[in-house]
Formats: sequence, structure tokens, C-alpha cells
Amino acid sequence: MRYIVLTLILCSSALAINYHGCALAPDHLHGWVVCYDTVLILHTSDGGLTWVPQSVPPDTFGRSLFDVTCIDDMRAWTVGLHHYLTAEILATTDGGDNWQRQVAGFSKYGTRIEFYNQNYGIAVGGSGALAVTTNGGGYWGQVLVTDWYQAEFYGVSIVDPTYSWICAGWPDSLATGQGYIIWTENGGLTWDTLNGHHFPGYEDLFDIHMFNVFSGIIVGGYEDTYEPIIWKTNDGGDNWSPRSAPANTYYLRAVDFVDQEGWAVGKSGTIIHTTDGGDTWTTQSSPADSTLFDVDFSDAQHGLACGYDYILRTTNGGQDWQPVGIEGLETNIPKSFALTINPNPFKQITDIRYEATDTGYQKLALMIYDVTGRSVRELSEQLSVIGHRSSVRWDGTDNQGKRLPSGLYFAELKTPQQGVCEKIILLD
Repeated sequence: MRYIVLTLILCSSALAINYHGCALAPDHLHGWVVCYDTVLILHTSDGGLTWVPQSVPPDTFGRSLFDVTCIDDMRAWTVGLHHYLTAEILATTDGGDNWQRQVAGFSKYGTRIEFYNQNYGIAVGGSGALAVTTNGGGYWGQVLVTDWYQAEFYGVSIVDPTYSWICAGWPDSLATGQGYIIWTENGGLTWDTLNGHHFPGYEDLFDIHMFNVFSGIIVGGYEDTYEPIIWKTNDGGDNWSPRSAPANTYYLRAVDFVDQEGWAVGKSGTIIHTTDGGDTWTTQSSPADSTLFDVDFSDAQHGLACGYDYILRTTNGGQDWQPVGIEGLETNIPKSFALTINPNPFKQITDIRYEATDTGYQKLALMIYDVTGRSVRELSEQLSVIGHRSSVRWDGTDNQGKRLPSGLYFAELKTPQQGVCEKIILLD
């Protein structure tokens, strides 16, 4: 099949990619970016000037990559979602030439992963679940924080293999009582909330950085207003006090520090900067106009940021952020490859409309899966001649013609190299 040539400044392209996590190695040259909706891991060996796709393990159905971390130019880990049902951790020890699954299933999905050294790491996810490893991911021990089973953990900060902090929100629901902060003082065996309760407002707490066991910064935002949150503690998290954000700062999604110098990124391309441990912040000029989801610095000069449609790099501490524009980058995102469902939800019949206008496709399949990832209906035989936009009608039955139970299903249009998936809701 043929591939689309992408310029990573996507303002001139109809294709949008959610670059959701980034990591830059201590050598300032090697790094990774992972994508939420395209099963894509990108690697750089020149500080972000050029990017090359890396292969992921097979069976890409329902896979999304949320975050990536690394400790050097060889060892890196990603966390995300597999089969729309379970958290998955992938790891590489050879710079990304080979990615292997370390674990699947510690949570319903994974959101953030951090390593203190080559052995100790923490991955977090939804439903108040997290996992801890002390051997580089050879074994991940699941921890269910049952008192906060609704919490969606997002930020992780490891001070050392004994003390760590995690923050949480619930960005898919406009409800109060979302902002949790928990901590451990025994390597992650047990966790406790700070202040003995969560925060009562509409707070989403997305990322945390602890300088030591006393001092730290949390960033996030208010879901009802999109105003930013910057809180600081100097007593180990027993008390948090707000810090002022610059004008036109929005909902913050990530923060990173090198000593006392730090950067936070968020909605509408927000990038802010501090040189005094987060007490005061100033705005840095950002070429992005959409949400930035992650930021990572290898030292006070070299950093990456990424988000919806953008990968940014800096070599001067953020005085200049440059969008990565690379002619000739080939990805596994095929040209003119799309899937829409209407009506959705549906009761009797829905039209699954697909587009596969690149004649380089040699084989197309259209599958319906249930929420367990089990194939319940194959519609491939109904696909029209490749090279056209067309549609397939589905009446909510399985391969034997039996009516399926109401609920959530997934339609996937795929080739041997790529798949695009959409949710379908079948009603009684």
C-alpha cells in the first residue's frame, strides 16, 4: 500500500494527529512521541529535527498510546489502551527498534508512566488503579486504590523509590469532587490521600512535580471555566496554595522541571515558564493553537512539547519554540482512509460509510467487535470496489443473523497495515 507524506505542521493538511506524550533522553538527541489515535510511535535521534515511525507489536485493534518516558537513549516505556478495554505497557531496550508488551490489564486504560531509574517505575490509569515495578517492568504489581475507584489518575512524581505522589481528575464528566492527590511513603505498597479528602470543586489535576518530600507543584484546570490551576506545597502536600498564572493562560495538562526552572503546557497552545520553582510564571510564545498535552526537558535548554496537530522543540529553554515541519516523513496513516456511522446510536439499521480512495490498498476488511474485543460480524464481503466512497448497512445482527444485545460496539475498517475504528451504540 502507499502512505501519505505528512508535514508535522498540519495547518495545511486535512489530517489531524493527537500527539499525546513526549520524552527526550538525557543526551538531548534521542526522544519519542506517541499518538493517541493512530497507533504511532515516532523516534528522533537529532533532538527533534527529524522523526521516524517505529514498529509496534501486532494486533493494533483498539490501541491508543497516552504517554511515553525514557531514562536514556535505549530504554523507554509507553502506556495506553489495548482492545478498548485494558491498560497496556510497551517497552524497548534497544532505542525502539523493538517494542515489546510488558503488561496488559492493570487498569481500564493507562494515562501516565514515569521511571526514577532503570528499575523503579510507576504507571497510572483510570478507576483508581496503578502499577509499580522494581525491576524495569519485568513485573508490574497492581495497586487498586479502592477508596478512590472513580479517580482518573494522570500525574506522577517520583522523588525516590520510597516517596511518590499522584494527582487525579475526571475530565470526561462535569462533576465536583474530581481533584485527588495521593502519596506513598513505602515505595507504592500503600497510598493515602493528602488532607484525608479530595477537593470539592470542579478541579482536574493533570500533572505534579515534587522537588523533594516537602516542596512541589500541581497543574490542572477548572472544567467549568477552563481556568488554569497552579498550586504549590511546601509541607509535603498537607497544604496547597495557588500561584498566579499569566493572562490568557488556560487549562494546563502537563508540567516539567529542571531544578527550579519549569514549563507547563495546556489548552489553546498555552506554554508558561518559571525560574523560581513555580512561584511566578511568564508566558512563552507558542506556535500552537490547539491543546498541548505533554512537555519534557532533558536540561534547561533542550525540550519537546506535543499536542493536537503539533510537535514543538526548543534548544534555548523555550525562548523559541519551533514546530517540527518535516518533508518526507512517512507514517502508517494512509491517504483517504475514513469511517463514519449514521445514525449512531441506532435501533434497526445504520449506515457505515467508508472512504478508501487510495488505489494502493490491496485488501480491506470491515469488522464489528463487541466490548470484549470479540469479532461478532464481518462485513468485508459487502465492500464495494476499492477506490470509491461507499457505505455498508448493518442491522445489529451477528454472523449467524442473530440480533445482538444492546450496548457498545466498534466498527473497524482495516488493511493489513492500518485500521480506523469508530464506536457504535446499538439500542433496544
